[in-house]
Amino acid sequence: MGRRHAGFLLLGLLLSRPGVTVRADTANPEILPSGITVEDVEDRSYLDYARECVHLVIRHGTDRYGKVHSPLLMNILDVRSRACPEDPLVLDEPYRVTRRGRRGPAGGNLYPDQPTLRAMFALSRVTGDPRYADFARKCAGHTMTHLVDEKGFFWWGWHRHYDAYRDEMTGHSGNHHEIHIQSILWPELWEASPEAVTREIEAIWQWHIIDKATGECNRHGDGQRGCDFAMSGGEMLNAFAFLHTKTGDPAWLDRARLVADYYWNARHPDTDLVPNRPNAGQDRFDGSHFDTSITAFLCRGLLQAFELTDEPRFRDQAVAYLKAFDRYGYDREAGRFWGSLNLDGTPVPGPRVVGGYQQYEPRGYLDMWEPYVAGYENPIYTAQVYAYAYQVAGDRELLDGARHWADAIRRVYPPRACEEQSWYGPYAKDWAPHGTYADLYGRTISFFLHMHRLTGEVEHQQFAREVAKEAVSKLYYQGMFRGHPCKPYHEAVDGVGYLLYALVQLDQSLAGGGDEGISPLNW
Repeated sequence: MGRRHAGFLLLGLLLSRPGVTVRADTANPEILPSGITVEDVEDRSYLDYARECVHLVIRHGTDRYGKVHSPLLMNILDVRSRACPEDPLVLDEPYRVTRRGRRGPAGGNLYPDQPTLRAMFALSRVTGDPRYADFARKCAGHTMTHLVDEKGFFWWGWHRHYDAYRDEMTGHSGNHHEIHIQSILWPELWEASPEAVTREIEAIWQWHIIDKATGECNRHGDGQRGCDFAMSGGEMLNAFAFLHTKTGDPAWLDRARLVADYYWNARHPDTDLVPNRPNAGQDRFDGSHFDTSITAFLCRGLLQAFELTDEPRFRDQAVAYLKAFDRYGYDREAGRFWGSLNLDGTPVPGPRVVGGYQQYEPRGYLDMWEPYVAGYENPIYTAQVYAYAYQVAGDRELLDGARHWADAIRRVYPPRACEEQSWYGPYAKDWAPHGTYADLYGRTISFFLHMHRLTGEVEHQQFAREVAKEAVSKLYYQGMFRGHPCKPYHEAVDGVGYLLYALVQLDQSLAGGGDEGISPLNW
């Protein structure tokens, strides 16, 4: 094992231990100047910004390291050199991802780059230039063909990446195949290789669904009982629904129903609130509390499955969860949402805990701009799902819920603060005052554009425009977008792809109704 990889392993072990603090390079961050003021952002079109960045990513962002080169996108690019750093700076690592391997250091991982591919497909649809979509399919095809394990899984997820310098598939903490928060582009991947997608989804059923009678799942594809997170279950049932539409095999629809009902059967009979992890029991907060990873990811998967199959139980379950959270999770007097609910509907008050696993429970009010990419606090995603649910179900209560989210976001905008009484307190002190991540900017833009499309209310479009101006002025650097104002990196886990897609959406919206050409959904 090389010195660099030994260091990665040590850092990962330290970050995974409760109570152990690894120093992040958050103090006195270096801010690269964009050279663009907020007032000057719209001197160019938003489409032009997105297209320029994607051109540079295609030109400089693939695997050109080691002995074997490929079209795989690198997860981290230094915007100054436009190269993938072999040993990236730590920066916000302990607060953004907690495990170094999740960033895909020195290499690539198609899983967090799903939003980047989505932006490329959108650019081709809007511009009529097929090169972006052609590249995206080529990139995806490489992973689906060449980076596959012995079970048939793609070599992707939060535990795996490809080290471009060493030309090897590597990872951390068991190298598990993991289904987590990413919305996978099944239709586009299918277009690139139906056989590979079929193999991947069959492996998900075989190895992630560990109880074929109850639908209990595990985010890790090891065939063992483990973390049955709702965020994972939502993506799995959506995958099964997708394969049903492609094969016509009713077994895949039954499997989607099975996973959906696993969570539904764990709900509180009076509130319709469900635990994030039904199999965790009462000793862990996620075994006995409801949080916004349920509204964000389980509900997203259910609604997508409904649109694919017209199976009403998927829609009805999602609507029930969303109505329940708006009923119990929204503090109407404060205009804010609670981060964690007991299943009887009572909120879990603050302050938050620092230390141990319980520190990840978002006690008290939700932190709209918190940094952690893989946790229990997903406010902007949840806002998007409320708008999507109204689009799908047409229920006015869901639109009311979406309006609550719009008001709550405006209340804490611009993003200049985070919860300081938290495990990510140093980030809140040193980085949060400078702005937030590309994904939070991008998905906020998309949410308000979706609200504009649903209601026709121009103030939503105007707000999306203000967010875009800030995002460009803070994240642009010589043609590329960075993941955070305090980072020199264009980084996949920071969701630059979400911002690129949102800029294309905004450009089309400002063109006057042209946004119908691409989906309002940005996930």
